[in-house]
Amino acid sequence: MEAADELGLGLSPGFKFNPEDEELVEYFLLPRLLGQKLPLEGMIYEDDPLRAPPWKLLSDHGRKGEAFFFAAGHAIHGGSSRRQKRTCEGGGCWEGQGQKGRKDGNGDTNNKLRVVDSESCGAMEVEWKKYMLNFHIDGEEGSTGWVMHEYVVTAPACLVSPTSIRAYRIRLSGHGKKRKREAEDYCGGADEDANGAKTEESFAGGQPSANIPPFCSRANQIFVAH
Repeated sequence: MEAADELGLGLSPGFKFNPEDEELVEYFLLPRLLGQKLPLEGMIYEDDPLRAPPWKLLSDHGRKGEAFFFAAGHAIHGGSSRRQKRTCEGGGCWEGQGQKGRKDGNGDTNNKLRVVDSESCGAMEVEWKKYMLNFHIDGEEGSTGWVMHEYVVTAPACLVSPTSIRAYRIRLSGHGKKRKREAEDYCGGADEDANGAKTEESFAGGQPSANIPPFCSRANQIFVAH
């Protein structure tokens, strides 16, 4: 995700919003499900990932190669096929690649968090799953390089319903960036200036707390708040 100084979010220059999976679930998805205030506002958008192809979805929010979203679940992972598809408005589809994460002895990929003193459910153990999907263009073979990670809380029951909010991380992978350099831009999400250079709109986000949370990184190093 772009550096905080580029996004105008009031954080120190060089810091980026780059949460680990567990941090995204614990510090953002859980508070969102519980109706609590997020530690950083303006970093995760409320929008449906199926509303448009990924390049247009990100462009609509002034983003480039990566963005995070909250949206109600589409409940497509309950069936027997792990390669189910979700069709996007405007063409193309997200094709499921199954669950991601370490499996236990029973082959279960549920991840677990211990959350204490929750206002809504009391002390609880939270289980969640991570799914990976690739975006495909209608009539073309192979992936475009656009990748979606979907984060779903599966327990306790007080947080689970078919329409419960889920977190999404959408990004253009290195494979997609390579294709973009080698071929004409298939996205069509950028305009050209007078010199023919590709341009994109800048992002205007909300103003978060000035405290640096544990999910911001500088360069390639993770800074963890103690």
